[in-house]
Parts: sequence; C-alpha cells; structure tokens
Amino acid sequence: MTAHTESKLYYEAHITIEPVFDERLDLAKRLSAPYKFRVADLLMKKRESDTEERSANDTFMTGHGKIYLDLSLRMIQLIRQLQGHGFKVWRYKIEDTIIDSRHDDALGLLDPQ
Repeated sequence: MTAHTESKLYYEAHITIEPVFDERLDLAKRLSAPYKFRVADLLMKKRESDTEERSANDTFMTGHGKIYLDLSLRMIQLIRQLQGHGFKVWRYKIEDTIIDSRHDDALGLLDPQ
C-alpha cells in the first residue's frame, strides 16, 4: 500500500480519547468538524428500564475517506489539535472497509427495501 492508495469502498479512521462530558465534549466536537471527523454518540443502557447515559469509558471520533493519505493527514492533524487542547489521546487506527451492506448487499442477507 502506498500513501495514495485508494480504498475499494472507503477507509475509516477512529481516534479514542479520555472520556469527556459537557463543555469538553462540545470542544472535541468543534475541533473534529474541520477535519471531517464526528464524535460518536455512544449511549449505554444496561436494562430496558434504565435511562440512557453517556459512556464513561472513553470518547471516540470517526472519519472516512477514499484516499489513505488524505485520511491519515486529517487524522494526524486532529490528534495534534486535540493534544494541543489538553485531551489525552488513547488510541488511533485506520481500517480499510472490505464489505459494507450499505453500499452493496454482496452476501444477499438483507430484506429488499
């Protein structure tokens, strides 16, 4: 793979940071947007009767792109922005999507819409 490699479907990048809430969460969302990343809204509910609450384990954001170099540069720049604003970055990764039924039900497992 070279820096200019294009994914058949898309690359997906994830950045995991310490858990943040309220103003810090809002700041993470504002910092992510210019790099075309979105903070995940992970709500946990252990029992049907429970009210939803934000995960206290971590916060993560996701970005997509067809070209590896573009996505990796946006990810690196966002990580530096987050660190510059005092966020602790725990992990980052880039995945190449091989199959996604949103694009094509290649295995024929879904009911026709």
